[in-house]
Amino acid sequence: MGMRINTGSGIDPKMVDQLIEAERLPIKRVEERKTAVSEEQKAYKELTGMVSELGTSLSSLRNRTDFVKVKLESSHPDIIDGVVDGNAMPGSYELEVRQMAKTHKLLAEAFPDPDETPVGFGFMSIELEDGRTFDIDVDPSQATLQDVVHQINEAGAGARAMILNTKENLEDPDADTFRLLVISEKSGKQARVSIDPDTTYLEFKEQVTGKNLEVLFEDVPVYDSENTLKSLMPGLTLTAKRAEPGTKINIKIDYDVDKSAEGIKKFVESYNKVNSFVDKQFQLDPKTNKAGILSKDNTLRSLRRTLQATTQYRGEGKYATITDVGLSSDPKTGDLKLDDTKLKKALSDDYLAVAQLFSQTPAGTGLATVMSDAVRGMQNPQSGYLGSKEREYKRILEGFDKDIERKDRMVQQRAEGIRRKFTALEQLVTGMQAQGQALQQRLGAAGAG
Repeated sequence: MGMRINTGSGIDPKMVDQLIEAERLPIKRVEERKTAVSEEQKAYKELTGMVSELGTSLSSLRNRTDFVKVKLESSHPDIIDGVVDGNAMPGSYELEVRQMAKTHKLLAEAFPDPDETPVGFGFMSIELEDGRTFDIDVDPSQATLQDVVHQINEAGAGARAMILNTKENLEDPDADTFRLLVISEKSGKQARVSIDPDTTYLEFKEQVTGKNLEVLFEDVPVYDSENTLKSLMPGLTLTAKRAEPGTKINIKIDYDVDKSAEGIKKFVESYNKVNSFVDKQFQLDPKTNKAGILSKDNTLRSLRRTLQATTQYRGEGKYATITDVGLSSDPKTGDLKLDDTKLKKALSDDYLAVAQLFSQTPAGTGLATVMSDAVRGMQNPQSGYLGSKEREYKRILEGFDKDIERKDRMVQQRAEGIRRKFTALEQLVTGMQAQGQALQQRLGAAGAG
């Protein structure tokens, strides 16, 4: 019976891959830990985002100027309307728009077209109300009305020009219709444009005389060169739209209860998002019987205790606690509940007392200020709960990356060693097989003889 020898080495190449893969197991374990920490970091970033949102909602409440919202109502918004900010004094005021501010306008004689017929003059001197002058210098044989308009507007000196097409005059069908209009860029009685008649043969007439806005405010005459009154009262800007002499207009400035209530509602919603997120981390999932990914982090308990403590703030005003204005804390979850009706009633009854409860005033710090400072303390990059935790995650993840990089280099070195040994073994086995085949051939030849 003859000896049977494999023609191949008999070593499975997959064995090499398996050996190399086994060397990679420590790396996989580090990568798994890195993934777990990365998931924690992701959850923590979600929490920090909610805390930032809470901080933003508190920013609109912490100072009186931020908290106080006012609104303006005009009995004739088509005649005069306006906007207000927190500095405006609430009250009702009577106005009358007697005259609108107007810009000074000069209109020149007509031309048959805007861009073909030469104007026939080469120089024009224009003087503004403040004494400044500028000159228009064009080619009289080629320059058209369009060229003159371009020169005036390009000067940017306080006057602008345009060409008007007055269309056909039925009384004089052959009359030219294109006319040059020069306008002061400022309105008001003192805003004037003068064109020296000795510098051009064009005849200009005063189309509109510059006028000031005239408003009777609480029987006091008020004037302005523009149709917007910006400095009549602190926090108030009025915009006149048309004159209506004899029409009495009532302007009412009042606290905006709805907008202020909305600001407090946003604060409550932001607070509850943070509280619910933290609470959920310590609740067991009925499906997995596991708590949240951050349940082992005592930082979250400290954060929630700090926020809950600030809701116990007690002021010195008419409304001393949040309960007085319709807010309460759920004893089971810690969420804040808002009674919208009670809050709006408190704002309507004594708006400034509600503002004093939330905002910093000489009488007290205010709940929103206390909580806002607490949030800023949490976010402090050096000492805050959230800031230091983010640094810790960054340090841990960077450590994992360095460890993975170091282990990967070691695996590559070991893999090269395994491959070299495998190649040497392959060569050894192949050599032994070749010797076996040669021996078999000699033994076969001897038996045949």
